[in-house]
Amino acid sequence: GTPDGLRVYPASAPPLVICGQNVAGYLAVPCWDGADLQTIQFIPPAGGDKLNLPGASFGVGFFSVGEISGRVHICEGIGQAWACYAVTGSAAVVCFGAGRMMTVAKVLCDKFPSAALVVVPDRGKEEQAEKIAAAVAGQWIAMPADKPSNYDANDYAQEFGTGALAALLERTSAPPMRY
Repeated sequence: GTPDGLRVYPASAPPLVICGQNVAGYLAVPCWDGADLQTIQFIPPAGGDKLNLPGASFGVGFFSVGEISGRVHICEGIGQAWACYAVTGSAAVVCFGAGRMMTVAKVLCDKFPSAALVVVPDRGKEEQAEKIAAAVAGQWIAMPADKPSNYDANDYAQEFGTGALAALLERTSAPPMRY
């Protein structure tokens, strides 16, 4: 992915310990509400648990990969957002978890009413994605049914290639319209 707006917590900085873990070398992903920093998520370089600043709230914040206009992919994490942006050139936002996708989708709907919102959930969260899409007059993507729970767009790109992910992201579903 692109490092725009991201940092790595340097090993030379004073130790920052969260849940007993020094986050030196972790990728730091900021969560913004407009110009206001809400919190930071720290992602370990070799996998493992993501850590958030203690006592800080995500609020209605998110992190955007790319400029928001036109189509916007709503993703759980940074890996998904990078993958979606890389193959489409359309903005992708990091919600910092599936439980925050509805909140972020509603914020995007209010702030960017002309944007086409596309929810890109992990495998197993299609029902949630359809509800979110219905709430914001958006669309959603489904990962292949034969993939395990939590399989996401980044996993898909790594397994099948970026061209296949681009094609998958074009196969959107829309909730039924009620008149």
